[in-house]
Amino acid sequence: MSDKSVDPPAGPGPLALLPALAAAGLLRLSGFRRPAPAAPRDDGPHNPEGFEEEDVDVRRTAFVVAGLAGSVALAITAVGLMMHLFGAWNVAGTLPLTPQQTATVKPPPPNLQGAPYEDLARTEARDRAELTGYAALPDGRARIPVSRAMDLIAGKSLDPVTSDSLPPAGGAPVR
Repeated sequence: MSDKSVDPPAGPGPLALLPALAAAGLLRLSGFRRPAPAAPRDDGPHNPEGFEEEDVDVRRTAFVVAGLAGSVALAITAVGLMMHLFGAWNVAGTLPLTPQQTATVKPPPPNLQGAPYEDLARTEARDRAELTGYAALPDGRARIPVSRAMDLIAGKSLDPVTSDSLPPAGGAPVR
């Protein structure tokens, strides 16, 4: 490999136009001519101002839109009528329901709660009354509020009282 690089030519050479000039000369010698553009025409009363023929005819477009809207309305009406007729025929063809089919069905228990928030409030009120009120229990004991029980127990040992843990009759407890 050599370090020399080959640069492409900067532009077309002086002979680049020769094929185009030869083609133009052949067309001239053949006698071929491009047809002249047609002159705009203005013929008839339907186009008195000289507007183009390709403009939209508003009246014809309005009739087409009205026809489409009428077709859609007719189709919707036909579908509604068929649904009504088929529904009436379907009902007329069925047998009447038996008393067993029309009886009210009550599901077996457990039934769902009708008012769960009221039930919860009632349960919380009952629990709150048990924790904050006084009551006599059937076994002869008494129920007292939790706060009062805490006040009575505070500072006392919760170990059971036995004869070993009692202080001696004459003085201080044994350590």
